[in-house]
Amino acid sequence: MRNLLLPILAIAAFSSCDIVDTPKGEMATPTPPPGSTVTRNVLLEDCTGFRCNNCPDAAVRAQQLKDIYGDRLTVVAVHMTTTFAEPLPPNYITDFRTPAGNAYETTFGITALPTGMVNRKLINNSRLVSRYTWSTAVAGMIDQAAAIDLQVDSLSYDPVANTVSGTIRGILLQPLSTAHNITLYITEDHVIDWQMNNQANPPDVPDYDHRHVLRGALNSPWGEAFMGTSTAVGDTVDLAFSYTLPANVLVPANCALVAYAYSTAGADQYEVKQVVERELVP
Repeated sequence: MRNLLLPILAIAAFSSCDIVDTPKGEMATPTPPPGSTVTRNVLLEDCTGFRCNNCPDAAVRAQQLKDIYGDRLTVVAVHMTTTFAEPLPPNYITDFRTPAGNAYETTFGITALPTGMVNRKLINNSRLVSRYTWSTAVAGMIDQAAAIDLQVDSLSYDPVANTVSGTIRGILLQPLSTAHNITLYITEDHVIDWQMNNQANPPDVPDYDHRHVLRGALNSPWGEAFMGTSTAVGDTVDLAFSYTLPANVLVPANCALVAYAYSTAGADQYEVKQVVERELVP
């Protein structure tokens, strides 16, 4: 088994990783016991907007799945598009959009909402999945054997410096045919704001409870190098990081860190192989 520690610097941020062989006499990071199977968690990205009157129905469906699968399913509400997420005074004045969401809107050609992505996997030649089939897509992936075991090894929030720091640990369980990046999100739950909702009367809801809102990608929308073809099965990769919380965060106690590893090339480009989520303030 090898230990990797990855070093990467960013403005007002720090994350690190590098390859080190485990010295004799030191305890190696444990791999899953023989015969055990680490199962794949699922990332459901709910592409949404506060001026999308059908999006609350999608949010209800996403939360129902979250209630069923618990920690096995990570839901992230990504606000996007000019049509559905651009502020419109006097009521819709908050801009929930993020550089990450804007990048995904462009890359994945998202124009109509609501829609979503389930592990960003191609399903019937499309990554965009109707809310009516999210449950089928999630169920089809969530019991698969995982290629990567991803863990939040440590996590802390400093309220004085307004920083989040910790270590993400990855253990390779199956050989990889492409390079894999890791992306770190901050999400915020229970953000109360306006929302158009065609199931409400009146349809303009001033105190809508926005769940799992993407506040930003800490290490850029596409993350940073994590594992690849030279990573051997059983290798451990530790990513140490420290970042200032995004300025749009309102209540850090309602925030969570989301980390996911995905393929950067090949037939499974963009597909999320493993995801893990941890509350910022337990």
